[in-house]
Amino acid sequence: MKFTLAASFVLFSLSTALPAEDFSELDERAEPSNAPIDWDGPNASASVKCGKNTYDGHDIYLATQHAVNLGLLSPPETRGAKKYPHPFDHDDSKGVKLHFPAHCPENDPHRQEYPLVKNGPYNGGKSNKKYGDERVVFYYDGKAQGVDGHPLVYYCGLMTHEGAATGGFVQCPSGK
Repeated sequence: MKFTLAASFVLFSLSTALPAEDFSELDERAEPSNAPIDWDGPNASASVKCGKNTYDGHDIYLATQHAVNLGLLSPPETRGAKKYPHPFDHDDSKGVKLHFPAHCPENDPHRQEYPLVKNGPYNGGKSNKKYGDERVVFYYDGKAQGVDGHPLVYYCGLMTHEGAATGGFVQCPSGK
């Protein structure tokens, strides 16, 4: 009995002495649903090289799905210091002309960018501050619906900072 009581006391002392992690940033924000989206992007098994990384279609879908569902929250939410997703409504990137499909019009704030990460969407916060140079660009006007009323989202492409002027982008192969 002495050992059990002593062991319990030691464990209790250690657990109360450990620093508590600050989750206040995470507590203040809503988490988006994982509701599906309908889109015309790469299929799940596609493999797309962008910058130094290769992403599968599922990584690209998850980033787009997460970004769209953040925008559907009331009020809409963003992630990270740069407040993703945010509009990417211009075709000139530091002197490099980017070419997006016709269903992704220039000068339209509904064309947005969101960071790509492998094996799950970028979510900001303390454990996910870092993201790479690659972005998925998509178009969702907030109204269009596809099958079963899911948001209808158009895939515009991928882009990367790698090989671009500082702060600029170059496009990656479409992956479709």
